[in-house]
Amino acid sequence: MRVTCEAFWLQKDGLTADEYEDAFSYYPQDSHITEHNRFRCTVTDGATETSFSALWAQLLSEDYCKNGELDLPKLQHIWSESVAQRKLAWYAEAKAKSGAFAALVGLTLTPPPADHYHPGLWQSWALGDSCLFHVRDETILQATPLDRWEQFNNSPFLLSSNADQNSTAASKAVIATGTWHSGDVFYLMTDAISCWFLRRQDEQGDAVKLITNIVDQESLSTLAKEQRTKLDQNGHRLMRNDDITIMRVRPLAAVIKHRPE
Repeated sequence: MRVTCEAFWLQKDGLTADEYEDAFSYYPQDSHITEHNRFRCTVTDGATETSFSALWAQLLSEDYCKNGELDLPKLQHIWSESVAQRKLAWYAEAKAKSGAFAALVGLTLTPPPADHYHPGLWQSWALGDSCLFHVRDETILQATPLDRWEQFNNSPFLLSSNADQNSTAASKAVIATGTWHSGDVFYLMTDAISCWFLRRQDEQGDAVKLITNIVDQESLSTLAKEQRTKLDQNGHRLMRNDDITIMRVRPLAAVIKHRPE
């Protein structure tokens, strides 16, 4: 079995690429898995209002992607040591003590058995408002951890680099499972594009097609510029001006056979 994995990202309008605060990762890097191992990928969204959230998002993404779980004490130590080595103004240092925060959504794909009589399995782990979408034939089969655009707000549960802020984090994580077939597509997206995606699909039914048409950074930039500019009937932007990350994952396997009678 092979997995095709593509990532597209864009910083907030008005900022530079160096100010992008999301992160993404996948493992193994050659995108080849057998019946004895798994493919795993993650997208993380660093909270803009907190200090050094891009670093925290990257640490979370890489650790979960490689291990399937998070060693938060280790990651918190790495983050703290990295921040401590930087020369900060007193007010920046005070803010850094509060820690960085990030949302995470991770996907693990397991290949089908060697007999190909069964589909492959997938499992996701999510905390916050970055989302996973399982798509087949341009239809959203499942969305997690949020499945309606009205559910997005300004206070999602997030993972923090400050251990004191994570007392209830594990209990807020959402785990989802399912099966996949060749030809299915999985999208992992950060919150602004996830909210837009669900709303657009609900109201106009063409969001999956529009996301499918994203093939490079330019096509993502064109879509984002248009949707960030347009307003709804209440005067709100159709897409919030935030960092955007999209990971497109296509697992490919032999055709499922009919079991002999």
